[in-house]
Amino acid sequence: SSGINAEWPLRPGDKFKLILTDAENRVLKMMEDKRKEAKCKSLPPPVEDPSKFGHLVNVMASKQLADYEIRRGDKDKKEQQEKKRESDAAEESAKRLKKLEDDKKKWEESREERVTTWKDFQNKGEKKKKKRHMLGTFKPPKPRLEER
Repeated sequence: SSGINAEWPLRPGDKFKLILTDAENRVLKMMEDKRKEAKCKSLPPPVEDPSKFGHLVNVMASKQLADYEIRRGDKDKKEQQEKKRESDAAEESAKRLKKLEDDKKKWEESREERVTTWKDFQNKGEKKKKKRHMLGTFKPPKPRLEER
């Protein structure tokens, strides 16, 4: 993980200086680790060419810049996805609210029809009353001829 943050509170020139300093420190640490490893394994110390040091620093700085750009791109993509998700959620919420209002309006508009239908149903029920048999009376079934 690099020592460079995804957010830069610095000017562009300061960023580059920070990246170069960090790259130099990393290269020095890498060379020190190689020396320690060689010493632990009883090998001769690696030959350090000063002309390659600048090249190694440039390579390390390039890697760090590439990593920074990847992180920044990922961060931008996440922010865009979050904004899209929030806007979709707001849009969905607005649709639901509008549908509820429309349903409520339709319900109120159909009130007169519902009341009228209910009153008609009640009035029809009064006109047609069923004949009721007295309790305790038994009406036997009608006789049918047996067929054989």
